[in-house]
Amino acid sequence: MRDFKELFGELVKAGVHFGHQKSRWCPKMEPYIWGCKEKVHLLDVSKTAAQLDKAEKFLESIAAEGKTILWVGTKKAAAKSIKDMAVSLNMPYVNHRWLGGTLLNFSQVKKSLTRLLHYEDILAKADSNPFYTKKELNLFKKTVEKLEKTVGGIRKLALPVGAIVIVDVNKEQSAVKEAASMGLPIIGLVDTNSDPSLVDFVIPANDDSPQSINLIVSYLGAAVAKGKEAAGKKAKPADQEVAAKVEEVVSADKLVDPSVEELLMAVDAVTE
Repeated sequence: MRDFKELFGELVKAGVHFGHQKSRWCPKMEPYIWGCKEKVHLLDVSKTAAQLDKAEKFLESIAAEGKTILWVGTKKAAAKSIKDMAVSLNMPYVNHRWLGGTLLNFSQVKKSLTRLLHYEDILAKADSNPFYTKKELNLFKKTVEKLEKTVGGIRKLALPVGAIVIVDVNKEQSAVKEAASMGLPIIGLVDTNSDPSLVDFVIPANDDSPQSINLIVSYLGAAVAKGKEAAGKKAKPADQEVAAKVEEVVSADKLVDPSVEELLMAVDAVTE
């Protein structure tokens, strides 16, 4: 069972409970506000812990099903945490700027990805195939750097997405609206100045402090990693079973040195 007392201590130490000035609050966040001190709202840490626990369990279940989770956080305080966590989990992320249509019009966004891959390929082969001038290669390099910032993190994005994690739903309104319109579950860090209406799993927290963001993201990431591990354990017995059946088919047909086509036919036979 989780030690919530220890979790409370970590949340307070990271400054998760500090909200915005009272004059900038969103009334819909009132259920998550503990009080006000020196005209600054303070979030209820017990509710942050409870909501974080719910979000962790949900993300773990999504990851255990083998689904992809998109991580979004473009503000300076969140960019590094989001990228590091997504990369460690081998999942897509957006940490520079949300491109309108990333979810709703992904076919168009993929064109930018294609350009990125094309220019990267040119630069990789520049030494062995000096077809372009230095000026052109420098231009391609600048283009790659620009595209890497905007679409580099979504190279591995494949729809449909299982869920989306967003830091600062106020800043990432476009991402929130796109995800909501597609019916994607949204896990969001929501400060006292943000509207939680479209967020499925509201984690009331300070979304301006790097320490606060790092802590929340680390907990969510650990839950996803746990789910991925469970998914891997589920997949292994199934893969072993298929491999055993394929071996049976190959042996039954007396194929001493089966070709690729014969192996594929055997796989189709046992997976039908």
